[in-house]
Amino acid sequence: MNTDTQDFDTYVLARSERVPVLVDFWAPWCGPCKMLGPIVERLAAAAAGRWVLVKINTEEQPELAERFQIRGIPNLKLFHHGKVIAELAGVLPELQLSAWLAEKLPTPKREVMARARELLLSAKSKDASSLLRPLAKENPDDLELAALTARGLVFSEPNEAVTLIEAQAPGAPWEDTLTMVKEFARLFLLQETVAKALPESPLRDRYVDGIRFLRSEHFSDALRGFIAVLEEKPTYDDGHAKAVCMAIFKHLGMRHPVTEEFSRKFSMAVNV
Repeated sequence: MNTDTQDFDTYVLARSERVPVLVDFWAPWCGPCKMLGPIVERLAAAAAGRWVLVKINTEEQPELAERFQIRGIPNLKLFHHGKVIAELAGVLPELQLSAWLAEKLPTPKREVMARARELLLSAKSKDASSLLRPLAKENPDDLELAALTARGLVFSEPNEAVTLIEAQAPGAPWEDTLTMVKEFARLFLLQETVAKALPESPLRDRYVDGIRFLRSEHFSDALRGFIAVLEEKPTYDDGHAKAVCMAIFKHLGMRHPVTEEFSRKFSMAVNV
């Protein structure tokens, strides 16, 4: 299916609410596009409706190329529920492209994980945990799922969260999640110990309040308190005050409004 700007929202975004849509951005002059085109068309035919293919001629539809920041072709973007969930630039052999699609196409498990991530960004870790816990029990060998489940559980069940990930070796693509969970769990499990170990001062009170706000997922208040501590002592709690701010930013992502609000203040505090 070829489409133009006017039809894109109907044939791609709206349709992706019902079935995944793979968009092939190409041009007639592009040699690699001529290699990829027949491959992706064969795979679409073999998919028998499990996903559909839409081809966009970037010469005829420059507005769409600009809208989706196409900087080189061929470029494949996989849409689901109106959003790009995966993309690929360049050409792959048919077997590798088929494997890429098998990895990226949504499944019930991936759908649950995606929904859980949205809940976590909305400070709804209990709802996320409710979705993820039974799925993690059904898939005990899925280490990425275990890490995501631990991320949801750490706010209410830090011991269980640590147990879920304690056997995972460093180097996984989701290693940031493992580090984040461990940093949060340390503060939640050792909150009273940490408080007693630190010198009594207004800094300690702000720090402990920050931990309390973090555990209740009031991220703005937590960062406000931690950064106030860092402004006076960037190495507070042997660097854990800095580490927990970085963990919050990783949890929320760099485009989250809270991250955008506090990341510059954090940088100024630790680089004094």
